[in-house]
Amino acid sequence: MRQASFKIVRNENESSVFWSIYVPAYLNPSGKAGKMYFSTRAEAEEKRWELLAATRTESKLTELSNVQVRDAQRALERLSENGIELSLDRAIELALPVLKSAGCTVAVEQLLHDFATAKEHDWSEASKKAFATSSKTFLRRWQGRLISTIDAIELETWYAQTFETSGYRAHEIRTIRPAFSWAVRRRLLLESPYTRMESVRVKRKPITIYTPDEVRSLMDACSTAERAAFALLLFAGVRPKELTRLTWGDIRDGYIHITSAVAKTQQVRNIELDPTCSAWLDSTGAHDPSSPICPPDWLRRARAVRSRAGVHSLPDTPRHSYASYHLAKYKDVAGLKANLGHAPNSDTLFIHYRAAATPADAARFWAIVPPTQ
Repeated sequence: MRQASFKIVRNENESSVFWSIYVPAYLNPSGKAGKMYFSTRAEAEEKRWELLAATRTESKLTELSNVQVRDAQRALERLSENGIELSLDRAIELALPVLKSAGCTVAVEQLLHDFATAKEHDWSEASKKAFATSSKTFLRRWQGRLISTIDAIELETWYAQTFETSGYRAHEIRTIRPAFSWAVRRRLLLESPYTRMESVRVKRKPITIYTPDEVRSLMDACSTAERAAFALLLFAGVRPKELTRLTWGDIRDGYIHITSAVAKTQQVRNIELDPTCSAWLDSTGAHDPSSPICPPDWLRRARAVRSRAGVHSLPDTPRHSYASYHLAKYKDVAGLKANLGHAPNSDTLFIHYRAAATPADAARFWAIVPPTQ
């Protein structure tokens, strides 16, 4: 049987002209086959286009599995049990506004695109890159799916099978989860599937820090041009990426001013300068405020300094060393969190740095100052 054309028929009686369309039972709100009548042809044309849009090919309309047939029968029974005399088509028509607001018409790729567009001016370049990378991985599995059809168990299984380590898995979840939370806030989704997922317990390796002797070797291996950069890494805990964006004008009034353009998370903070760090900075002489802290070809030069000092080159070790020795000497958790840019309720310091350094080693660390001329 061919697809219905919904031909418009002109009708006349003694007093008026009207139009009609024959509508099959599956598209008629009454649930029965019959004609619909319209006072103008424009109304009939509008209805005809609605019917055509709702119509599928004959194979899609008639080739139902046994499960689908039973599901339709049960749906009709539930309507009848509640005293509601509606066709399934009419019930769907009434439910469509709710279904649309619940994300039933939003595909995963559309959500990720819209979320990235909405956050474009709030994210740093690093955040944009991380989301783009994670989105590609996510879409290899979920492209074409409606966001409302993804459930927590299915999502958990995919994450467990796709990402081997708990740390990698947690990172990917943290990157994509905000998009689904955003969909809930925009009323595109009733509930995020991530809210029902089990938390990922990340198995973290113990942090690595430099010993005081290694720090002395590092600073001794620096040329005057390299000295300030390593001092900020080791004695101020500046992040490696932030370091490459700092200028001498950002260091003033006893603080290192981390602006939104410099900060990894675009959150402004001030790092209080310790006297040890100030001594190393002062030993490099005067500088133009617009000059960068890092000398040209910094990454290659930094590797060379570590090689000359005979220490490993894990990028976070200087920051870990600063946090560990600062906590061991000053025991000022709130001040250290502010310097590092941690949230006030973060437990990172307690978990990772509480026993990483002894007070004796901390005293030796903070006593490392430039040699007298």
